Amino acid sequence: MDNEKIERQIAEKVVDDALAAGYTIDVWDGEEFPLKKSSDREEILKAMFSTDEDKLYLTKDGKRGWVLLIYGNGYHLISDYTMSLESVLMGAELLSDQLETEHGPVA
Repeated sequence: MDNEKIERQIAEKVVDDALAAGYTIDVWDGEEFPLKKSSDREEILKAMFSTDEDKLYLTKDGKRGWVLLIYGNGYHLISDYTMSLESVLMGAELLSDQLETEHGPVA
């Protein structure tokens, strides 16, 4: 399995779990926000993957956190995040570990 497929699976898990937890998502591509306050999975995913990294801002009940995704890092796509989002990101972290165990190192 190549990096792009691995990263897409992990990123989709982040988005799916955040939306399931009731968050809206802003996508920051390093230069601009191509999408703000969205709960539309397809629109969010369409706004992602256009640069080397995306910072997703998750908002719920007036509280905001973020997760930094750096493409090219494979299983370690999730580079950094706000600690308040740890429980939301747990599924993506577990998926990353599972994929690495199943597929081993990626070239």
